[in-house]
Amino acid sequence: MTTHDDAEWAAARRSVHRAIRSSLHCAVSSRNADGSPHVTPIGSLLLDRDERSGIYFDVFNARLARNLAADPRVTVLAVDSGPLRWGRAMLRGRFDVPPGVQLSGTAGAARLATPDEAARFRSAVGPLGRLPGGRAMWADLSRVRDLRVDSIRFLRLGRMTAT
Repeated sequence: MTTHDDAEWAAARRSVHRAIRSSLHCAVSSRNADGSPHVTPIGSLLLDRDERSGIYFDVFNARLARNLAADPRVTVLAVDSGPLRWGRAMLRGRFDVPPGVQLSGTAGAARLATPDEAARFRSAVGPLGRLPGGRAMWADLSRVRDLRVDSIRFLRLGRMTAT
């Protein structure tokens, strides 16, 4: 039986999947040493099916890594920016489902990726991973960070997302 929490997590996973498909990344925010926000694009976020958790590959994110060493809290913003989805919503005057989601939680320490995690990511990016840009971006899949999600908030855009 699916609980409300299970349905909410499944909807959040779909929203993140759509966002990465349309934008090729999500925005991950952390806190700089002076307290100001820092936002990093992450294209390698993979959410778990059953747990409110996931991983992302920790490759190019030097400032994010420094910030997480001091404060592991993160917020992920995933927005489906596909023009067809937005065009349909503009014509209808509403989104059928919220256009994005905000996930807040905690990132773990960097660790070695398992072969299964690397294979799961390669499967998710499909043919993009074999293009010159994909090979340049995702050649090193050796390190990941675990992500624990504590709260889910779907984006609301006034009457466009009223339920």
